[in-house]
Amino acid sequence: MKPGILLSVILILTFTVYPQGSLQSTLQSLSQDAATSYVGPIVSAFGADLNSGWVHRVPKAKIFGIDVEFGIVAMGTFFSDNNKTFSTSGVFKFNRDEADKLVPQSYSQSIRADLINQIIQKDFTVGISGPTIVGSKNDSVKIAFGGATVSGYSIPSKNIALPVTGYLENLPAFPLGAPQLTIGTFYGTSIAFRYVPSISMGDKYGDFSYFGVGVQHNPAMWIPFPIPLDVSVGLFTQSMKLGTIFKSSSTTFGIYGSRTFGPSALNVTPYAGFSYESSSADVTYDYSVDTPAGPSTQHVTFNLTGENSVRFMLGAAFKLAVLNINIDYNIAKYNVASAGIGFIF
Repeated sequence: MKPGILLSVILILTFTVYPQGSLQSTLQSLSQDAATSYVGPIVSAFGADLNSGWVHRVPKAKIFGIDVEFGIVAMGTFFSDNNKTFSTSGVFKFNRDEADKLVPQSYSQSIRADLINQIIQKDFTVGISGPTIVGSKNDSVKIAFGGATVSGYSIPSKNIALPVTGYLENLPAFPLGAPQLTIGTFYGTSIAFRYVPSISMGDKYGDFSYFGVGVQHNPAMWIPFPIPLDVSVGLFTQSMKLGTIFKSSSTTFGIYGSRTFGPSALNVTPYAGFSYESSSADVTYDYSVDTPAGPSTQHVTFNLTGENSVRFMLGAAFKLAVLNINIDYNIAKYNVASAGIGFIF
């Protein structure tokens, strides 16, 4: 199976094992303030995944060497219980059915119709709470309306449940995979690439594409005495696009160390790293609203920043002839596990 096809299969399975209907149809019931909290965990997870799996061995401090590795890296960002619910406040526009539930039945039909038309044209500041995108399928997002006076008529407070539940239904971790090519070594430096050309994931999600590049440098190249540990500094950046809904980018900069034990054909390399990272995503969708003239849509676009900023990594790589297998665990606000398998030439 080609690496790009494998990666698309991972994403398709993630988004289709539980949910019914497209993510776009789920988001269209949410205002921007509600959607930012609802999708926040998945934005952080995308960024945490993208910043993982780049390093499992420090390049040697030599002027020139042919060190080429090609393989597949798999990452999974874990969700805690805190990531599965949210509670916030923000602006919300009620649709006609929701406004009908707000207006007391005791008012006459003509007054109710007029009040409903007025309510659907207004933005209200409300409480918003419920499951996030990775929350429970048995819970729904709720709007806490605090009451208002419209054209002299009292509209009492009320909670309105939206048809939005945990789209990914208590997903324990968000998986991602990528093909990775690492080329070295030139003056203690290696370069790594990840690339997936645009792949169609069906009408639900649109096209997926991904590109990443990074560099590692071993400063021992310039130190006139030997040191017992291979150490490097690395900078990696990547971008990913999923249909018209998500466009994510991330960057990580860190210090890494490794040491190899055993002969060249059969060895183990423990490695560790400390890095700073950042990520963000543009989220775009159509928000469905009602007007006196009929249904309409509003095009919503906003940017969210991933919550991970600092991480500590610990792992090990195992070389069997030309085969290399590695696994590591990353401790951050969103913890990540990554593993890879590749061929070294």
